[in-house]
Amino acid sequence: LHKIFNPKTYPSPKMRNKQAKFWVPLIALYQGCRLNEICQLDTLDIVSKKGIPCFFINSAAKDKSLKNKTSERLIPIHPVLIDLGFLQYVDFQRKSNSKKLFSELNRTERGKYCRSVQAWFARHLDSLGITGSDKVFHSFRHTFETKAIEKRIPAEYQNALGGWADRGTGQRVYGKTKDINVMLEELSKISYPLSKELKVFKEKIRTSFYCRE
Repeated sequence: LHKIFNPKTYPSPKMRNKQAKFWVPLIALYQGCRLNEICQLDTLDIVSKKGIPCFFINSAAKDKSLKNKTSERLIPIHPVLIDLGFLQYVDFQRKSNSKKLFSELNRTERGKYCRSVQAWFARHLDSLGITGSDKVFHSFRHTFETKAIEKRIPAEYQNALGGWADRGTGQRVYGKTKDINVMLEELSKISYPLSKELKVFKEKIRTSFYCRE
């Protein structure tokens, strides 16, 4: 993680055409979302429930799709992302009348918005000497799951946050019925030793084009 998010080699949030490359891996790391779930987000998919900023992962529009029914979910935005300045970026996109959260991404013939980010991330890993079939973008999702288990987040909340099909004995009620405050409490347990990197990112975002006064 230190190699991947090294501020010297990681895309700068100050550059307009690199917002997806900056934010998408961080969202995957802290939210456990699938790559295309993030890349296809609309600005309207950032919502509030009980005053808590959330991602609404859905396939309500024709240009969006989900892996399965259980993938649709409402999940709190991790406090680390909010502290970095993610909501300021969302606000900028809305004021720019952008429908898509990451407007630089194009939809492919297969209906996916993630192709360019996926290809770039593979090159990024190669440039860092991080190789192996188990070290790909989807590994963020496995990292999130491992961390959730380590932090003893109950399985039903792991399912609700990650959009996994119900796992565990007796689970019948899915994440849509989970209290958003409890979901935020559980999600906030997810943390990584990236304080130095995040501090640099936060300063860059503070002086970025979408946070200038």
